[in-house]
Amino acid sequence: MVKPVKRRTNVIVLCATKGGVGKTTLASALAVRAAEESKRVALIDLDSQPSLSGWWDRRGQPQNPKLFDGVDSTSEAIELLVSQKWEWIFIDTPPGSIIRIDPAVASADFVLVPVQASALDVEAVAPVMELCRARRKPFAIVINRAQPQWKLTKTTIAYLRSLGCTVFDQLIGNRMSYAAAMTVGKSGPEIEKDDAARVEIDALWASLKSELKG
Repeated sequence: MVKPVKRRTNVIVLCATKGGVGKTTLASALAVRAAEESKRVALIDLDSQPSLSGWWDRRGQPQNPKLFDGVDSTSEAIELLVSQKWEWIFIDTPPGSIIRIDPAVASADFVLVPVQASALDVEAVAPVMELCRARRKPFAIVINRAQPQWKLTKTTIAYLRSLGCTVFDQLIGNRMSYAAAMTVGKSGPEIEKDDAARVEIDALWASLKSELKG
């Protein structure tokens, strides 16, 4: 007799203390990508400006990925979703105070930190990095809205790695498709004509799963 495959819940938290770095865009894109492989993908929007919730509404409120709103306690919400055997949970967090981010990080299996190649973004990494290390949570940085040809992009990656941070090799480009997709409830790869966004998100998804296995 073939034994059923046991599936676990993977809780992915996207966070940064600085706003406007692309947490919601990447959360939605990764959730859509996860839904191509799993029928049990959940979303939790903790931001007081519920951009992820708005995106899900514009998408037609699908069952996969499915948004769970009205969350009183992050830990209780995750406990419920785990008991219901959701395979992936993507949590979009608010910018700003570490106190507001901490409960989500405490419940994470992995933390993804979007960073743009700028001095302000790099400065904002330190509190998140310290929180993840204090909570003993694995994390990685993804360079978002990247311009690969810029020297600043390369120096940003080198500097972050010198701090002991994992920085994913795949850059997420500064593409109109990502911004346009958010306005119609889609992900960048779903409207990108030349498949560049698809390649990026596929590579990010592969890196994320590899880190979870490791």
